[in-house]
Order: sequence, then C-alpha cells, then structure tokens
Amino acid sequence: MAIIGKIAVIGGGSTYTPELVDGFLIHRDKVQVEEIALHDVDPERLDIVGGLVERMVRHADLPTRVTRTTDRAAALEGAAFVVSQIRVGGMAARIRDEKIPLAHGVVGQETTGPGGTLKAWRTIPVVLDIARDVERLAPNAWLINFTNPSGIITETLLKYTSLKVVGLCNNPINFTRLIAGLFGVPDEAVFLEWMGLNHVNWIRRVYVQGRDVSADLMARVREGLPFYPFDADLVEALGVFPTWYLQYYYYPHRKVEEMRQAGKTRGEVIAEVERDLLRKYADPSLAVKPPELSLRGGALYSEAAVRLILSLVLDRRDVQIVDVRNGGAIPDLPANGVVEVPCVIGAHGLTPLQMGPLPETIRPLCHTVKAWETWTVDAGVTGSRRTALLAMAINPLVSSVELARVLLEEMLEANREHLPQFFPGEHR
Repeated sequence: MAIIGKIAVIGGGSTYTPELVDGFLIHRDKVQVEEIALHDVDPERLDIVGGLVERMVRHADLPTRVTRTTDRAAALEGAAFVVSQIRVGGMAARIRDEKIPLAHGVVGQETTGPGGTLKAWRTIPVVLDIARDVERLAPNAWLINFTNPSGIITETLLKYTSLKVVGLCNNPINFTRLIAGLFGVPDEAVFLEWMGLNHVNWIRRVYVQGRDVSADLMARVREGLPFYPFDADLVEALGVFPTWYLQYYYYPHRKVEEMRQAGKTRGEVIAEVERDLLRKYADPSLAVKPPELSLRGGALYSEAAVRLILSLVLDRRDVQIVDVRNGGAIPDLPANGVVEVPCVIGAHGLTPLQMGPLPETIRPLCHTVKAWETWTVDAGVTGSRRTALLAMAINPLVSSVELARVLLEEMLEANREHLPQFFPGEHR
C-alpha cells in the first residue's frame, strides 16, 4: 500500500471535490492519504464541500485528516501532490465566455474558441502565482492540473516554472471505458493510439487484448454508435477516430445553432446543478457523494486522478493518456509544447510514447490549434495585445481578423477585473 503524507487541493470548494475524494475511498486498499488539505478563496463553499468530504472520510472509517483553509500557503506546505481545479471568475465568467461569442455567431464553449482563450487568460496569472508558492513550499510535489483549458494551462506551467507538472483530462479515460464496454473487456485490455492536443485529439488505432479492432469499431460507427457525434463519412475520410470536442471544429455551424436553440448555455445549466449540489452537500446527514453529481460532468475524474497518482507512487510503469511536454512524441509539433498522448508513468515520472507524425488528414487542424495554444500562452503571460489578437484570429472558430478584433475587445472588457496582465494599472 502507498502512503501519501499530504495532498493539497487548490479549488477545494469545487463541487468536483467529493468525486476526487471518492476515488481515494474506492482505492483504499492501494493508497492511504494522511492529510487532504482543501483550499479555496470562497470560505462558504469551502465549508460546505469540506464538511461533506470530512463526513465521507469518517463514514468510510479512514484515518485521513481533512483540513480546510483559505490560507494557500498552509494548504501547500509539505504537500506531495497538488491538485489544481480552479475556475477564475466562477461560473458567471464561464457564462460570459459562452454568450459573447454566440452573439457573433461563434461557438461559445469554455475550452475552445474565444471562450477557451479568455478562460486561459483569466487563469494564467493565478496558476503562475500558485506555482510560485508550490516552488517555495512543496518544491518536490507533483502538480496535477485539472484546470481547463488543461493543455494550455499545463503548457504555461511547464514553460514558466521548475515544477513537475502533468495535465489530466477525463476525455481519454471515458473513451477507454466506452471502447471497453463495446467489446466487453476491462479498461486494461484497451490500448488507444491517441494523438493530438487536449480536446483536439484523434484515435489512430484501437487495440483490444492486443488485437487491432479499428475496422470493427468503424463498422459500429457506420451502424450508428450512440453518443458518438461524428458521421461515418467524415471518420472514413479522416482515417482516424475524432474524439468528443472535435465536433466544435468539424461542425461549428451546427453547434452554434444547437446552442442558440438550447435557450440556456451549458454554464447556466451547470450553475443550476451546482446550486442543487451545494444544498445537498450542506445536509449534515449526507456522507457519500450524491448521484446527482454525475449531472455536473467530469465522469471518471476521480478514477483518472487516482490511477495517475498510484502509478507515480507505486512505480507501476503502466500506460495512461495525459497532457505532457511533447519532446518529439509527435515530431511535427513543437518539442516544448504540450501534447496529449499515451505515456509510461512510474516513479521516474512521465515518458511519452513516440506516436509518430500526424496523419495528413488531421495535421492542418492540429497545427492551427497548436498555434492558437502557443499564442494564447504567450499573450496570457505577457499581456501583449498584438499577440492576443494573433491568438484570437488564428483560432479555427473565428472566421476573420475583423471578427477577432471585435471579440478580443469585447471579451477583454467583460473580463477586465480578472486580467491584470492586460490592465496592469488597475490590479495592485
């Protein structure tokens, strides 16, 4: 069994936190955490969520100590792992990110297009500030980034800090579980040749128990695969399987129309879900994560996190799909940029598998989105308006420089209070 002294959760007042903690309860035979330190800037949410987490741990009869604090230094000091799951500006900022682009006929979504750009820019100054505290108080810790857009935030941390950083998304583990269910095997029997960037990735080949079942999966796509949003003609033309978030790039007009018809943005729906969850969390008789948490999204979040942590601690040297510095894993993308690929994970750290060049059918889109990510990081760190315009204009969802300029000015102004790098005289 692995013993971990301390895990600090930055953004511990998130409604996701019980999901994360539940992972450690499920895997209690493999790992024991002496302290889970929850930090949040919102004391009310921290008390509600932290109270439920304490009851969950007591209900499971675990010796884990749960601490909650608004003092970030106290939470971080001596941590072996730091989990970042913050949302700068809260759900109100997400809703603005969705609505402003949509008013201009552009996809409004929190990790792609203009919405992903602004979420990154709000987040970058804060995560770099957190990282400076980690470097000082827990320099040997692994920083596990769940904060979206995960690839961009992970790249920022790897480029501008000395920390051990890995980005994590639940998209790969959900696809793995989907394939495992289709073929009636456990997750461990599935290997995906997963390549690309966070939320911009494709599966080149699918293996089940060592057998290439890509043709079988393609046949199922032709028949109509539930919950898979891509048509068979597109998949056959690409020669690879696009994953969930690529629907925003392949079908942008359809997605804009769906969003307009929905009446509420995803952020508005989630805000309602969160209000209900927090009411349930506040119930002193509740001692397990409620089933309604599944409505929040983030399925298998805890499983992905605990698998990663266990592999690092127990030196499992197994293969998991994470966001990591490229280093040549995909040779036609920048070596110092972050990619999402299978990695061998053990006590040594992360070793990306060599996935080879991108297929011709996906290279143009992947290169363009990588350029958007790179310029988004640069603008988010420097506050350069020129680089910011490049980032907004290069994104595939923005059709012209004129539109990019309009979106940039409107969205910077709407997020002014959270953008010290762009409005330095106002944040002292």
